Order: sequence, then C-alpha cells, then structure tokens
Amino acid sequence: MAQCKQSAPEFIQNTFSPHVAVLCSKDAEVLCQKNNLTFAQLVQPFCRLGTEVHIKDPNNVSHSIHNLRISTCDMSATPPQQATTKKMLGDAVAGSQLQTGDGGRGAGNMMSVGNYDLQLHASTPWFEAYRECFLDVIALSDHEYLSHCVGCIFVASSGQSDPIATFTSLTNQQLQQQQQFPNKVPRWFCPGILTYYVLLHDVSDGELPRAEAYYQSMKTTFGSQCCHLLQINSRSLQTVENMKPEASLPDPWSQFLPKPPEVQPVKSHTPRYFITWEGVEYDGLPLQDDASFPSHLSEARLTSTIPDLENSMIETTPDVISDKISSVHSSSLTDLNETNTSNNELLMDHPLAFHSTETQAQVEESSIAHDGDATAAANGYQDGKSAGSAAGQEKSKLRVHGVCLTTSDMDRLRIFMHEFVVRSLIPWAEKQMRMLNEQLTSRKGIHRSIFSATKKWFGTNKPSGPVQASQNTSVVYTSEAPELQLRRLADLAFLFQMYDYAYHTYHTAKRDFNNDHAWLHFAGALEMASLSIFMLGSQSQRQYPHHYMESAITTYLTTCRNFQYAIRATLVSTEALKCRGMYGEAAMQFLKMTNEDSDLSSALFLEQGAHCFINMKTPMVRKYAFHMILAGHRFNKAGQRKHSLRAYSQALQVFKSKYWSLAEDHIHFTIGRQSFNLKQLENASSAFKHLLMAESKQPASQQGAFLREYLFVYKQLLTQEAGENCSYGRLPELPLPNINSNTTKVLLGKQQPQIPENPRKTPATGVWFDHDESRNMSWQKLEERLVISANGGSLPNTFRSTLQCFTNNTENRASPIAFVGEHIVVEVQVEDPLQVTLVLSDVMLLWSFLPSIAGADKPQLISNEVSTGVKNNLADEIIQTTVIKEVVLEGGQTAPIRLTLVPRQPGELRVVGLAYNLGTTSSQSQSSSPLPGDMPSSTASPSILGSQKPTFISSVYVRGKQKLEVQGPRLNASKDDKTSKLYGPDRRLDLTVHEEMPILEVSFCDFPDSLLCGEVHCIEMEVRNTGRSPLHQLKVTSTHPDFFTFGCSQDLPKYPYVYQTRSVDSDISNPIDSCSVRSVPDVIDIPIEGNILRPGDTRSLPMWLRGNDIGGVHEVDFLFYYEPLNTQAKDKDSVRHRVLRHRAVVNTVESLSVRAMVTKPSACVSGSDRQELKSCIISCELENLSQVQVQRPHIQEVQVTQVSCASQDWVVNSLSISDQKDVRIGSRHILQLALKGTKCETDGNLMFSEVFFDMQKQINSVQTPCCDFYFRSPACRQISSATGDATLLPIPSYRSAPTQPDFSSVNKAREVKLTLIILWKAFVAQENGQLKILVGQHHVCIERVDTVVTAYPLVQSNQDQPPLKFIRDVEPETEPQPSPEVTTKLVSYSFLHQLDSTHDFNKGLCIVPVTLKLQNHTNTSVDILVDTSKSSDRFGTASSPSPPQFSPGSPTPPVMSCSFSWVGPTLANLTLAPGADQQLQLKAAFCRPGVYNCNNLAVFVTYADADPSEMILQKHSTPSIITLSA
Repeated sequence: MAQCKQSAPEFIQNTFSPHVAVLCSKDAEVLCQKNNLTFAQLVQPFCRLGTEVHIKDPNNVSHSIHNLRISTCDMSATPPQQATTKKMLGDAVAGSQLQTGDGGRGAGNMMSVGNYDLQLHASTPWFEAYRECFLDVIALSDHEYLSHCVGCIFVASSGQSDPIATFTSLTNQQLQQQQQFPNKVPRWFCPGILTYYVLLHDVSDGELPRAEAYYQSMKTTFGSQCCHLLQINSRSLQTVENMKPEASLPDPWSQFLPKPPEVQPVKSHTPRYFITWEGVEYDGLPLQDDASFPSHLSEARLTSTIPDLENSMIETTPDVISDKISSVHSSSLTDLNETNTSNNELLMDHPLAFHSTETQAQVEESSIAHDGDATAAANGYQDGKSAGSAAGQEKSKLRVHGVCLTTSDMDRLRIFMHEFVVRSLIPWAEKQMRMLNEQLTSRKGIHRSIFSATKKWFGTNKPSGPVQASQNTSVVYTSEAPELQLRRLADLAFLFQMYDYAYHTYHTAKRDFNNDHAWLHFAGALEMASLSIFMLGSQSQRQYPHHYMESAITTYLTTCRNFQYAIRATLVSTEALKCRGMYGEAAMQFLKMTNEDSDLSSALFLEQGAHCFINMKTPMVRKYAFHMILAGHRFNKAGQRKHSLRAYSQALQVFKSKYWSLAEDHIHFTIGRQSFNLKQLENASSAFKHLLMAESKQPASQQGAFLREYLFVYKQLLTQEAGENCSYGRLPELPLPNINSNTTKVLLGKQQPQIPENPRKTPATGVWFDHDESRNMSWQKLEERLVISANGGSLPNTFRSTLQCFTNNTENRASPIAFVGEHIVVEVQVEDPLQVTLVLSDVMLLWSFLPSIAGADKPQLISNEVSTGVKNNLADEIIQTTVIKEVVLEGGQTAPIRLTLVPRQPGELRVVGLAYNLGTTSSQSQSSSPLPGDMPSSTASPSILGSQKPTFISSVYVRGKQKLEVQGPRLNASKDDKTSKLYGPDRRLDLTVHEEMPILEVSFCDFPDSLLCGEVHCIEMEVRNTGRSPLHQLKVTSTHPDFFTFGCSQDLPKYPYVYQTRSVDSDISNPIDSCSVRSVPDVIDIPIEGNILRPGDTRSLPMWLRGNDIGGVHEVDFLFYYEPLNTQAKDKDSVRHRVLRHRAVVNTVESLSVRAMVTKPSACVSGSDRQELKSCIISCELENLSQVQVQRPHIQEVQVTQVSCASQDWVVNSLSISDQKDVRIGSRHILQLALKGTKCETDGNLMFSEVFFDMQKQINSVQTPCCDFYFRSPACRQISSATGDATLLPIPSYRSAPTQPDFSSVNKAREVKLTLIILWKAFVAQENGQLKILVGQHHVCIERVDTVVTAYPLVQSNQDQPPLKFIRDVEPETEPQPSPEVTTKLVSYSFLHQLDSTHDFNKGLCIVPVTLKLQNHTNTSVDILVDTSKSSDRFGTASSPSPPQFSPGSPTPPVMSCSFSWVGPTLANLTLAPGADQQLQLKAAFCRPGVYNCNNLAVFVTYADADPSEMILQKHSTPSIITLSA
C-alpha cells in the first residue's frame, strides 16, 4: 500500500507556500559560489521555520502559523520550454526507483486479501517526484496569486565599494521588470511587494567593521525592518583544501539540487548479443556500440524491422528536480518523441495487445540501462545487474556543497530566514490584508449598488448557474478589479494559514465569479475553498466539500480546457480524499485524468488509482490488477520500461494461477519483452518460460511465436553467461518438452531383438518395455522353482528375483545391477504440451559415474555433462553413450525416447538427466545431409518413434537438459507416514555396474505358430554363450510342462523325425514293454555336452512340442536358468545366477475327440479263474472335429495308427481276430472302438501294451517322445501326485491334519488305473491344395469302471453357492465314508438256472434249483447277508425295468413276472475273503407258467471298517430270465 512521505496537510501546505524572489549582485554570487551554490540554493534548507509565529487578520484576530515554508526562486532564471518540461517530468519518474536496501521498502508489504497474498510497495517515490516536478514547472496564471512572488530579496556583497548604489540598481531592475514585463516570470503578487535587503559578508576575506558601517547606512536608507547583515564563509578555501574529507559538515543541500549528468567513456568492442533472427525488433544503434544489444521485442512479430535512430527517445541519467528550475540547462535536454508506428502487426489478439510500436527509450552509454528493477523480484523474476559499484563511483564525483560554511554560518542562515519572516514578511502580509480589506469594503458597496440598479432596470441574460462547456464564456478582469482584489486577499490568507478567513473570502469570490461566468476564476475559487475546509481539519464545523473539488476539476477540464490546473487540483484533492479514507472517490478522480495525450501522467494516475482500489475498506483486488496492467501499458508507451516491468509484475500476483490464462500470457509476454529490453535476460527467459505451459489456450501460431521468442532470449542468456564464465560447461534446464520422471523405465540387457537373418529361427523374446507387468509374479515363481532346484531343494535367504525392466510398478528400493559390456536402455516419456512441432536433436542421456578402483585414493566422479572435448572423449571410453540424431514431436504428442548406455568398467552409474537441442521447425529438408552439430553415425541410435519422419531444420535451437528425478512410493506403514507425506527411495536410475557375466542366447528353429490339439512337433533349439565368461547349470522351466520335452534316453529320433519306430514282428501281435515309473520334475536340465558352455560356443538339440488338448490361443512362458562358472561364493554382492525369458504364443486347432469307458463282466458260475476280476471291456469313441473348408487349411481325415495302454496292472488286446488296417475317420465322423483289457501281475514297473492299426510302421511307445508326453500329461501328473510320488515338490504342511481313514481296500472294487495313448496321423489340406501329414497323440486316463472320460479336461461349472449365513449353524461332525458308488458295488453276483422248462402245473408247484454266485471285488473281507424274503424293488434302491416299447399292430410281447417265491432258507450269512467267490444253492417255486426274472432277492454287505449294524444293499440290475410253459 503506497504511502507518501508527506501527509496530506503537509503536502498542501508545501504546495501553496509564499514565494519570494531573489536578485543578487555579481559580487554576492561569487561569494556564494565558493560553496558551489547560488544564494537561492544557499538558503533553501533553512526556508522552513522551526518555531511557531503569529499573524493578525484584518479583523485583528491573531492566528498561529506552524512550519511555515518559504519558496525562493532566482529572479534571473529562465523558465523551461514545453519540450524541456516533458523531459524533466520523464527524467524525474525514470530516476526514482525503489531501493531494495531501504529498510525493506523495496521488498514491499505483504497483504492477504481473500485467496490473494500480495506483496505491495510501501511507497511510490516516482509519483512523488513527478508531482513535485510538475508543481514546480506548472505555468502561472492570472486567475490566482498563490504562486506569485510576495516579495524580493536583494543581495549585495560587503566587498563592494558602494553597496547602497548596488541595492538601488537591483531595486530599479526589479521595478522595471514588474512594470514593463508583467507577464514575465516571476509574477508579482501586487504592485507594492515586500523588498528586503541583505548585505552578504565574507568572514574569511572581508572586513567586518566596514560591513557594519554599510549595514548602518542600509538601515538608514531602507529601514531597519528590511535590512539584514549575513555573515558566511567563516572557513577559507585554503583551510578547506587542507581539511580531511570526513571533517566536512553534512550536506543538507543535496536533496534540493539536481544531480549533474555524467559522461562515461564509450566502450568499443564486438557486440556479444547481436543475432539476426525473425520475430525480434532492434533499437537502431550502430554495431560498434555495446548498445547494439537488441533492446526491444515485438509481440508475435513474424518479420524483423529496424527503426531509425531518430525515432527513439534518448534517456539520460534521472535527475531529482529541485525547486530551483534555473539549475537545469535546457540545452542538455531533448524533446520527448511519442510517435507511434502503425506497421507492427500482431498475432496476439488481446485487449491490451500492443497495436503500435511503442516509443523506445533508447539507452546511451550514459544511461541506466544496466540498473535492476526491484519489483520483478517480488513476482518470481530475479533482479538484473546491481549498480551498487557504479553508485559509489558517482557519489565520489559529486560536487561538495557548503565547504566554506561552519556551524555558526548555518545558524546565521537560519536566523536570517527567521528574522525575514517575523520582522518583515508577516507585518507586510498583515498590512496588505488590511489594505485589501478596506479597499474591498469601500468598492464593493458602490459596485453592488450600481450593479443591482442596472440589473433591476435592464435585466441580464446570464444564467445563474454554470453554463455548458461548449459555450465560450471567458471574462477578462483588470488587475485592480474588486473580484481579483478579493482573490488576492483570500490567497494571502491561505498562504499564511488563516484557513477560516480564507474560506469565507473564497466562498464570496466564488459567487462573484459564478455570476460573471468567469469559469477559470470560479474553478480556482472552488478548489481553494475546498482545500481551506480540509486544512481547517477538526476546527471546522463543516464537512469536507468534496463536490467543490469535483466541480473545479470538471470546470478545468471541460470548460476551461486547462489540463495543468486540473492535474494540480487532482493531485491535492486525492491527497485530501485519501486522508479522509475516501479511496473510491480518489480512484475515480485519478481515472478521470487519464487521456490519450499524455502517456506518462496517465500511467501514474492509473497506478495511483489501482493503489486506491487496494486500499479501500473492502479491497478490490481484480480492479487493482487491471489498472496496474493499464498503467504498465501506458508506462511502456511513455518509454518508462522499468516502471512498465514493475507494474506488470505487480499485476501478475493477482492473475497468476487463477485460470486467467490469456491475461496471464499477456503479462508474462510483456514482462519478458521489457526485461529483455532492459537487458535482464534471466528475468526475460523466466517470463517467456511461463508461456510454454500445457494449459495454454493460445492458438498454434501464437504458441509458435512464444517458443521462438523464448529460444532467442534464452540463446542470448546462454551467450552472455558463457562470456562471463558462469557455470562453464553445465547445461541449462529447458522447459520443453514435458517429462514425467516417474514414468521412466530402465531395461537391463540387449535392445529389442531385430528380425533374424535366418527366417526359420525364432530368438527368445527376453524382456522389453511392452512386457506385461501383471505377470511378474508368475515369472518370479518360475525363478524360485529354478533356484530351489539348483540349490538342492531350498530357497536361499538372500534370494532376490531377477528384474530386467524397472518401472514405476516394480520394487525399486535396491539399485539395479548391470554388467560391463551389456546395454542399459532407458525409456523416457516426453510430451509436447503445445500445439506446435518441437524438434529435439542430438538427444542423449546425462550420467555421473563413480568407478570402482581398488586402493586408498577416493575415485573421482566422472560426468558427461561438461562440454569439453577431452572430458567427452574420456566419458565415452568409460560409458558408451548413444545419441539420437533427431526426434520430432507433433503438437500434443506423447512419445517414448529410448537411449542406450554401455558401461565399460565397474562402478556406480547414475542417470541424472536428458540432454538435447530444443528447436522449432521452419522448413523441411529432403536431403540426407547431416545437421550442424550432428554426432558421428557410429554413435547414432535408430529412430524410436516408429516410422521415419522428415528431417527438419531448426531456425534457432538451444542446447539444454532436463533432470530425471524419480519419486519413490509414498510410505504408509506407520502413523507418522499416514499423517505426513513421506516417500520411500526409488533407485531405478542409480545402477551398480559389476564385472562381465556370461550371456545366454536361445533361438528356436521352425517354431510353429499353430498346432493341432495333441499334435507332436519336433524343432531344434540352439543355445549360445555370447558373453566373455563360461556358464553352466543350464536349466529351463515353464508354465506348461506338458508342452515340451527334450527326451530322456541316448537313442533319440534324429531331427526332424518325431517318433521312434520299431521293426515289424508278425509273430508278436501285441508286444508288451515295461519301464520304470518316471518322475517328471518341473525343472529340466538342458542336456549339453560337459554341462558347460564356453564363450562363443553354440549347442543345438532337438525339442518336441505337443499341442494343448484344448483349442485356442495359448501363451507358454519359458524361463532359462544358468550360472557363471567363476562365481565367487565369498562375494556377497555377486550375482549367482541369471535368467532368460521367452514367451511363445501358439494357436491350437481342434483335431480329434476321444471318449472312453471301462466296464467289467459279472461273476460267472462256470468260470473258475476269476475272469470277472482280470478282464474288462474298453469302449472308445473317436470323433474327427475338423470341418472341410474351402481355400482354408483343414483336416481331411485322421488315421488311427496305434493304441497303447500304459498301466501297472492292465494290458490291452484287440477283440478282432483279423488285422485292422487303415482305420480312418473322415471330417465330422465318429469311430467306435472296443478293446479288451487283461489284468496281469507285474513287478511294479509300468507296462506299455500296444494295438497296431498300421502294420508298416509301429511306434515304440516306451521311447521319446511318446512316453515323455505321457509322463508329462496332466492326468499322469495328477495320478502321481495322488499316489504321493516323492520326486515331485511337496507342498509344505504347517498344521497336523487329523488322520483320515484309508478306503483304498474298498475303492479297489471300482479302480482300473490305465491310460490309453491314441497315436494318430492327420492329413491336412493346406491353402495351396497340398497335403501335409501331421502326427500326434491323445491321452485318456481311466481310473474307475463305468465312468466316461475324455482326452481333454472337463471344465466344471460353478455350482450354486449356499446362502450366506452370519450365524453359523452347529453341524454334527460326521466321520468320512467311502463313496456310495463304491459301497453299493462291493460284491457282484449272478444266477445259474435253466433258461426254459416245461411243467404240469395241475400236479403242483414247479420247483427250479438256482445257484447264486457271489464275487468279492475288494481287497478286504466282507460279510454278506442274502435275504430271499425281500426283493430289492421293495427298498426302492433298484430301478424297475422300464415298460417295453412296441409299435401298433405288432404282437403283444410276453409279460415278465416277478411273482414267484423262494423256498427253503430265507436268510443266508457268509464271509468272503479279498477277491474270493462262493456259490449258494437256492430253490424257486412257480405256481403258473410265464417268463420270470430270478433277480428277485436282496444282497447286503458290510466290511471290516464299517459299522456291522449297517448293511449296504448291493446294486445288481442285470435280469436273469427263466421261461416256464405248461
């Protein structure tokens, strides 16, 4: 909040003070010049009285006068011309700047208004300097006498021979000027002015008695009240020369005197800043001069113009204007040129856009162009160069004043002014007021009587109120007119602080002037009447008449067209309003005075109006900012660049980050331009940097102009800093493009694999930036599986999963480990926030490296940022850094940039940033010539943005950098972490480089993209060590272990053959082979010779693949594991193993569907070798799922070549007597196949029995890959895990589970446990019409009888979940029981009887003997109860036979009856041993002929572990039919 140094009453009192002229003789001037002063300047510091004096008004009422100030002026001074006046005002404003060290005033005061925190200036010294200078140079007018001289002081030297004659001559000179040239400055208050005579005596050279004699003569001649003897120069010049500098008295005259202009020597040197570039305007200075630095930037200019030198305004050293105008030489000043050019076309469409080329304040070598501006620092911009040293030199060059004066001389000067006022001036004023009052009293009575009589008889046409402004109503009064005499009386009373008397007099004169339509006099009377009331303060009973001043200002402006006095009235009125707290009214008065004629005054008034808005009771912040912008605009037009910069910087505090984007852009652009013109390059670049934001709403053309402006200014700043050796070699930070450091990715390993030279080879995919991070946990589990296998079944405590790609989603607390000679690829996401194209050239990574050097000396940190040739060569030898020639970013595009580093020695590597050349695009170049500054082609990296883009030539580019600083994840573990924002470490860019390691490369030859379901395909895998050290312990694991195999025997099929065949032996139709049961681990050791792979060695081995049983796209992950041979176990930080990833995507197509079921025969009474236990029937249904498709690959037919059975108990045989050949299945056809299974005793090995359907080629099922895929099938692995195979990795159990009962002996009744291997051959028609033969195998695992199984796993549907219960019901614990499917078929039985019989029922019942055979199918003894009195139908357990179906017209089938009776014992108990059988003799009695089912009894069984009270009814639904006839 700007405050003036003077209060409002003090300012008004100083503005309207008595003026006294001074006329000195030449001898007196010589005496004063010993002190480098004139007489008027000599007495200036003592013209304010420090004591209270009194004066009487015409009514003889005494009034007190406080702090009366007398204004002295040299009568011989020449008034300045109009052009000089403008120059003086401009210099006064330009020379007043805020000083940052002035008690913090330059920094400003903090003010919080709502959401705004403003830093406002405590004062505006430039406005006070303008106001003081304006009041000094304002032209005098005849309508008032406030600035007219009331007296004249005549000064003569005592060294003259006749001082009396000198005084007489001086008096005549004054009288002649007053009478003959009344309009010449100075003007006189009245004809009888005060005359005062001063005899000046030089104490050091003159004779005091002589001076006393002259003084006595003066009193006799002129009167004792008008004479004074003034003694000065008590110290001689010789004494002054011998004095020490610090011994001189303080200089009270410096604040009243102007600073003399200084001329500095011109420095002729080569300009550092001149660069021809479009979009910039330059001040027209010769190139030899240092001012050739471009001092003006046009807003969005696309063409360059160089204005002429004469169109610029010369800016000189600012002077503080004193009251003595004569001290300023008009010859040293030039006219103010405010011409505006109209050829400045702008792209920025903004209300405050600069539609014309502003007046340029051209800076000469003697100017203050290098001065800083303290205001910019308050808004985020740094200050320019300090001028502190220059200020010290200027101070030493100033002329010292008052060197010959002592303290006594200063006291004499003070006494002189006091005596002049008290003894002469005040009595003269009292006398004049009495005289004027008497004249007015006598004349006004005559005037009023005559005027009233004339008006009564003749009337008048004059209106009673003010007339319109358009009317010309000027009135001329004579000098002795009563109205002017009244004005003289009022002015004299106001000058001597008789404000109440002055108000009444002004009020009377106001009415007279209004009646006469003398509007200039009327406005003056209104103005002074208003000020009189204000100066009365609390003594007045009236309120401040604000409307008086408003009417006065309006009259000055509209009617009188007198802008100077309107400005003066505004200056004093606004101070009065601000003193009364009426800031709103003061702001309106300031804004009323703005016009298009004077840019300087308009700028100052707009600024003061803005301060009034912010000082209101409810501060109006946005109005403050808006008017500050207007003020800055007018300051710029007035050539006041520093004040323009300050005003815009103040307004920026309000508009910054408040979503006023266009206004903020305008402010930033203007600040940047003004800072550049003032050679504050750092401020300019900071301002232009704010224009390059993503939120910019400017059109693309304007954004392009902003970018070019920024690049040009920043280029100048870098050139300047390079010349000053500031941070030599360090790259500056650039604002574009936007880089999100947290999205940076680091990849360890080689770059993305390119297309191999051999199209048949498929290299391992490895890890790239686009890998699926959600599968990292799956890869980690695979790696854990490999490490456990390599470490003997345990996972080391120091295990840490291998990460090759570090992103924002990975655990980055530990530093990544890289290896010498291996690539480190860093992906940086860059975004162009603008709508214009950005060109990044010579893009490279910046890094710092601390080598690991053994020894006591601390290694030196090495960096590639310092741009010197020697250091760059050294850095390339340590870390090979690739350079991308050019990256083109379209507007709004986000693209990755991938850069590579290759370390050459171990140490600690840190990626610190990205270095590049930032430029714009001006034209496209189709030639392939390299750009200036391109790196050699050997270090260039291929384009990473996809397709090749055209090469651009940048008109202006800047070399810079952006830092890569990654923020870790936010901590959320403790309470302190949750309440405060704490972030953990993220060290993905801090790498540790170890010594060289082996590098494994894996490629696959003829890897298929598509397979049939169950198809077996042979490929060749090639492993190679491309590192410089050997490796061993080569292993592999996969998410699909059943997908591949390497074989397990020495005699393997030669690539590309799939199966091993055997010789055809006609004597053996069903060969049986046996092999031990193999354990199939999840980790496979890759068989290579010697188990060691030397550097550069390559090994090839066959690999068999089998298509998944389910059709679709399948992703198979392979993880290869290997260890370096020379790993030192003592080194804890050494890497013990390395892994290589590969992901295969295979599409499987449906081929063959296999369904099978095993059934067992019932117990046979005639057999004695238990055939029902040792045989079974295998029913197979094979369906070709392929469908014939035109011009697309499809399976024409499938040939079943062989069926093998793998089991420890069963072998399979064909049921057919003749050989079956060419068993083929057409498209969508189904084949039913029945085989016989025979149980045999083995020694625990697995038996492979085979049934051939292709007699020419018999496949050996025991060899690779047939048996390998059998062991790897999910069904076989499930059976192995169920049997508790110790070779598989057990799942650790941490709780002791309760002992479960063993039902294996009971379940044996339904178990079969055999696997059918269906070997087939498919004839596939390709797109070109040729047939391709593919082979494969399906596995059908059968565990129980009477159960349909398939070759593919069945997906169980989700069963309905029970309703959710919040209170759990207490359920009784039940002991586990075997499945009812097993317990109801523990025992099988059959009936043996006659099939048909003839009996004469007239003789009685027919008794038929029936033999019941019971067979135990379990491995435990069972107790059997046969109840003939109860039928199974009555229990509802046996399903009754469905009624027979017959067609109409057919003979009625016989009815099968169960109504017969068993005779003899109705209950029979017996016990059967495991696998034993027993026969029971029964008798059935029939009463009539018919067809009967003898299966009409109930068999109950209980076993050893079951509850004996619970008998289980056995199911037997097979009928036993007997036919009886009469």
